[in-house]
Amino acid sequence: MSRIQSRLPSIPVRTPKNRFQAKEEEASRTGQRVTLPTLDNMTGTLRFVGSVDGKPGIFAGIELDEKGKGKNDGSVQGKRYFTCPAKSGLFIAVEKVVIHSPPLPAAAKPSSSVTPPTTRRSNLPLTRNGSGSSSVRLSASTSTSTRKSHTLRTSTIPKTKSPSSPAPPATNNSTGAVSTLSASASAATVTSAATTSTSSTSSLPAINKKSTPTPPPITQTPKKQTPIPPTPTPPPVTPSPVLSQRQTEQQDTTDQLYEMLEKTQRERDQLLMQMKSKETAWERLVSSKESLSLQVQEGESQCQRLSRELEQAQLTVEQLQHNLAERDASLAKNQRDEEKQSQDQRRIERLENLVRELQNQLQATKDEQLRLNREHAGTVEQVRKEASASEATAASLEKECEELRRAGLEAIHAYEESVIQLKQQHELDLQQKDQHIQQLDYTIADLKYKQSTLFDDDERDIETRLNEMSRGHTNALSTEIGASTDEADQRHRLEEQLELAMAELDNERLTIVTMGHEVDQLKLELNQARQQTLSVEQKFESLQADFERELADKKRLIEEADNAFEAQAKAEDEHYQMKLSKMALEKENAELIESNKQLEQDFNNLMDEMLALEKQDLKRPLSNIEGGGLATAQAAHGNDKELQEKIQQLEKENETHRHSLSAEKNQVNQLSKDLAELESLVESRVFSEADLEEKLEAERKKVASLQRELQDLKNQTNESLKNFLISPTNTMTTTSPTPPPASTAQSKSKAHLNEDYCELCDNYGHDVLQCKSDLSLGKYCDNCDDVGDHTTEDCPNQDETF
Repeated sequence: MSRIQSRLPSIPVRTPKNRFQAKEEEASRTGQRVTLPTLDNMTGTLRFVGSVDGKPGIFAGIELDEKGKGKNDGSVQGKRYFTCPAKSGLFIAVEKVVIHSPPLPAAAKPSSSVTPPTTRRSNLPLTRNGSGSSSVRLSASTSTSTRKSHTLRTSTIPKTKSPSSPAPPATNNSTGAVSTLSASASAATVTSAATTSTSSTSSLPAINKKSTPTPPPITQTPKKQTPIPPTPTPPPVTPSPVLSQRQTEQQDTTDQLYEMLEKTQRERDQLLMQMKSKETAWERLVSSKESLSLQVQEGESQCQRLSRELEQAQLTVEQLQHNLAERDASLAKNQRDEEKQSQDQRRIERLENLVRELQNQLQATKDEQLRLNREHAGTVEQVRKEASASEATAASLEKECEELRRAGLEAIHAYEESVIQLKQQHELDLQQKDQHIQQLDYTIADLKYKQSTLFDDDERDIETRLNEMSRGHTNALSTEIGASTDEADQRHRLEEQLELAMAELDNERLTIVTMGHEVDQLKLELNQARQQTLSVEQKFESLQADFERELADKKRLIEEADNAFEAQAKAEDEHYQMKLSKMALEKENAELIESNKQLEQDFNNLMDEMLALEKQDLKRPLSNIEGGGLATAQAAHGNDKELQEKIQQLEKENETHRHSLSAEKNQVNQLSKDLAELESLVESRVFSEADLEEKLEAERKKVASLQRELQDLKNQTNESLKNFLISPTNTMTTTSPTPPPASTAQSKSKAHLNEDYCELCDNYGHDVLQCKSDLSLGKYCDNCDDVGDHTTEDCPNQDETF
């Protein structure tokens, strides 16, 4: 490559200024001709400039000149950006696109020489030659080759100076003349270009040997002067086809060489620019590295200085801490002595106040207990009223169940009657159809006997249709029989469900009676609860809140029952509407049956007319048949066609009638589905009653758990009263052997007002949900919903739950 650069001339190439440089110019560039240097110098037309979904950067949409070389039709991922034929569109970054610039105007050129309209000017001067015809032919051949090829880029070529040339400057072939060279658009990649350049340079001396060399002119470049190889000049021989062909081949090879020269020159310039940028970057890196090393050294010195200062500060802090600890120890000793004296005095005063407070609290507890007993008596009375109300609701539910049972039975009976009527009607229809089929069979046999050659196809169609009708009737009979059996099964299932509901209501009555007895026992136990502490009062308040929640739940249950009643009324209304619609459908069915009968009668009349016409044809004399046989045959054929049309029309009407019957059957099926939905509503009603019973059972369990909690609270109060041994006569001193526990119990009772209580472990500080006590030692029962001494299988109350 270095040898090629040393031998080839230096061609200064103007960098293209027609690339995309401003966003505001992109919209005006669509429609222009462009070239893709990275893709073998493909040419095309710019159709789109902008961003593409899913791809960063700005892209150019190009419609290539060569069909089938592209990758799409102007759309990417289903989104269309421009329109072009298939496999002709291409999206590429705008930096890789070169736009063809318009030709430079003649007024802008400072040289006075005539410049032909070309797109590239070579810096290689033409060889001066005395033969004017050869130069004319050379320029003509180059101009024609330039017209045929598409240009890629424009390059400015400076004038070459040849001071050693002895030629006169007034000729047309002097320095400064411009030669037009064509640019081939089929250049390959960079590696292929390099190989072609080496091969062309090797073939250059062979060309120079054949031609007469001229002294090479010197090209002035800003940095480096490279010698230009001598330009071959054809010998002044008379023009001939062989010479002209050779000249054109030489011209083509020179064009290729110049093209490769320009490419290598551009690559060299790019490499030089890259080297310059890398050198500047390396210098910046070196300078930044030196500055960073200085900064690191300064930071290390500063860290060392700060570490020394930190060590000194730590020493001073340790010394001050030691002095402070000694002073704190002396102060703490003095403070402990003072606090001990004051604590003893406060303890004496606190014990005296505690005795007075306990006496006052005992009196207040007695008053509060009386008030709570009255409140609990009212609560028990309210519970009794609620039990009576629940009994009334149970009775109303029983009544509603009985009404629902009656309504269901009535609906089932009505449905059975309607099914029986439909079966009877269907049997009548089948009989009529059978008669009709027999009559049609008789007609078909007669027609076969008389006109066997005319109605073969029609007879087969009629037979197939009759067979289809008979099969349809048999299928309808089988489906109706299956529906009747399903309805009987549904009726039995409904009766069984109603019996289960009645049994569950009886169980509910028994549970309500047992609840009444349990409420009486609860009243007796509440009357026995007399002596309770402040914690008992707090527990009673929580119980009252639980009772209020239970009352709210019961009210909600009553509202749900009312809503269920309303839903039942709506269902009954819908059932009545369905009955009305069923009656209307039955009426329509009767009308359709009558219309079907009328159609069958018309069909019979037409068949009679057809038979009469056939008899008339048979009674005609044989002479008339022989004389006008053709006319009579045509008339008979026309009558037969009319009869066939009428038969087809009747068959169509019969088909419509069958469709209407199938629609009625569908409506009957829909009514049966509606009845099934009503049955499901009844079942949901029964299930809702079961849910209510389950909720009552849950309330009973809650009452039992509250009773157990009350018993535990009574035991706790008895134990707490035994622990307090207080003398009522001596107010200054206490006769209790353990006064500190009494004071601590009082302080704990005050602190427990704002704390949560756990019923599982009988401790304050957390509730039941946050309790971490080990319950795995006990046995859990699903029926009782508690941890006790039995499991779910051994539960004594398992007969009362379901």
